Amino acid sequence: MEKRKRQILLFSLWFVFLSMVAGITFLSLQNGEETKMLGNRMIMEFAKAGHGQEEVTQTLLDSVTYVIRQGGRALAFLMIGIVGTVTMYVTCQKCNWLIRTGLTVLMLASIAYLTEKLKIYIPSRHYSFEEMMISMMATAVGFACVSVIIFLGKILKTASQAKAADSCP
Repeated sequence: MEKRKRQILLFSLWFVFLSMVAGITFLSLQNGEETKMLGNRMIMEFAKAGHGQEEVTQTLLDSVTYVIRQGGRALAFLMIGIVGTVTMYVTCQKCNWLIRTGLTVLMLASIAYLTEKLKIYIPSRHYSFEEMMISMMATAVGFACVSVIIFLGKILKTASQAKAADSCP
């Protein structure tokens, strides 16, 4: 039964992770004009709500749009970093630390790079080194958070086992 639970967990993790990657890829590879039209109305309402009854200037609208898009990008890639790291750590549980970490970093960096670089093939879109770095940094933060938690968990487990062994007669 333990093997069955592990298979369900692995399937679930991979499904969630690949769905997140597919979603961010879909959003990243949209035509630039369609993407602008999709978000303009929501961003206009957000800008008006945040600045009261003031007239919303194009400069303000551009600024709010930039902050929302980059914040959304960072959050999406942070979640991809967290879920991707957990998925790889569970999948490669029996691999040594170096192989597991290397595969995870390679996978996350590739996703962050390719979702930005492939924009050069989409009409009215362009490659942005700044946006790629935001994506890479967010995945790195997600990776680091999960890795630190796992590392601290191992330290606590080792310490509690040593303490239990010392208390035995």
